[in-house]
Amino acid sequence: MNLRVLIDGRWAGDTGIGKLFREVMGRAPAEISLAFIQSDMRLGSLLTPWMLAQEIRKSNADVFYSPSFMPPFQSRIPFVFTIHDLMHLFYYTTWHRLYYQQVIARLARKAQQIITVSHFSKKQLVELLGIDERLITVIYNGVDEVYRKNEEVFQSERPYFLYVGNRRKNKNIPAMLTAFARADIPSDFMCFLSGHGDEPLCALIAQLGIEKRVRFLGRIPETELPKLYKGAYATLFVSLMEGFGLPVIESMASGTPVLTSTAGSLPEIADHAALCVDPHDVDAIKAGIETLVNDADSYREFQQKGKQRSAQFTWDRTAANTWKVIMDNERSNETD
Repeated sequence: MNLRVLIDGRWAGDTGIGKLFREVMGRAPAEISLAFIQSDMRLGSLLTPWMLAQEIRKSNADVFYSPSFMPPFQSRIPFVFTIHDLMHLFYYTTWHRLYYQQVIARLARKAQQIITVSHFSKKQLVELLGIDERLITVIYNGVDEVYRKNEEVFQSERPYFLYVGNRRKNKNIPAMLTAFARADIPSDFMCFLSGHGDEPLCALIAQLGIEKRVRFLGRIPETELPKLYKGAYATLFVSLMEGFGLPVIESMASGTPVLTSTAGSLPEIADHAALCVDPHDVDAIKAGIETLVNDADSYREFQQKGKQRSAQFTWDRTAANTWKVIMDNERSNETD
């Protein structure tokens, strides 16, 4: 009989988690029978654990899996879920922090296994949430082959640095833009950012005098990203904290050097194949930008090392390891 797996498919959106979800689901083994949570409860609802418990109770599944951080309140079957990072403890409200500490952490300890996306995140789960390290498996995200194979280049009359991501505080965008404005590089260099400029960010850009050097790209369709990375002079991703950092390996796979940070998981993911600087030091970010522009040897070295490093991250490996955790835990439950 096929293994019946109930999936929280509400995460199948146009996000990093949605990307993981699609890649893993698209590689489900033949012996897996998939069913999906039917609830339309919004993502991140505080009631999600109770809804999941109810859906599991109604299901005939053998195991439950979620690609994100919400576990069920109760479960009659083994469950596996992924905690990508602990950003809620640092960059969200006090209520988010308390919910994570008092609800998510307690329920997480009931899991058959917790997947996380870096050893940095695993260390945080152990130290900050008190989760037994034996419950945690590290499985890196992958990078789509299209980034390696793509030869199309986004057409820009001027060279540009690229930032891909949201506007949350941990992304450190004000420091990055300040460093860009101060960097001793030719003035024709642009900075392209995904999304739209909000009022505080636009005010900073005006204050820095770089209105004509910054361009917001709006929502970027995933099909357009390979061209944008390929056309960029370099990618800027100097976050204060990340659980993984998909743009780092997507840029590397495109042959575009990356300036990233010494914080969070980023040195682990980059592994000396990107230029890492202190994200709290604007002068260090500025110096990193200048190195990429003014040091041709270093630039070529990061291009080469980045391609080599990115090849170690594949969605085939991510999916295979994820399904192995799901299936192994179900088997071990049967023999207990």
